[in-house]
Amino acid sequence: MQIHASNDFAATTDRVLAMLTDRVFLRANALATDPLAHEVSVDGLVTRTRRVLTSPSVVAKLTGPTLAIIDQVTWEASDGPQRNGSTLIEVEGLPAKLIGTVRLAPGGRGTVLDYDGELTVSVPIIGPSLAKQAAPLLLEALELQQRVGDAFLAGATATQPDLGRQGGQN
Repeated sequence: MQIHASNDFAATTDRVLAMLTDRVFLRANALATDPLAHEVSVDGLVTRTRRVLTSPSVVAKLTGPTLAIIDQVTWEASDGPQRNGSTLIEVEGLPAKLIGTVRLAPGGRGTVLDYDGELTVSVPIIGPSLAKQAAPLLLEALELQQRVGDAFLAGATATQPDLGRQGGQN
């Protein structure tokens, strides 16, 4: 199933890339999903977030009471004002993943972040149905990223007292 989503941030491309590769932002974004646990890592232009969430009822029979989602983004070196990269979202222990591209470019309020990818759930018979049910959850996560990013760029995230409330790693 094809997925497309965009965020529109009021900042320069360089500033948005700095945010997207900032551990504090990635942690705030992870915490906004109310995970049971989380881990965030940044290695140059590669970011990785792992969140343990309560399983939605539609997949709990396959996953058990929780599921772990890993989100990795790898940004390429600068190509003028635009940045390109790849994204991989996987569900640990399940044949479900999104493989796609990310692109940062000037536009909108300052910088537009586009996601394009193919969501697959390789479970016989019910895989396409599960992908259709998962797609709105991915889009909701990207809408949440917009709100967290807007707050981060406005300077609000660094002062929120609940950034350390979860037990995950930085």
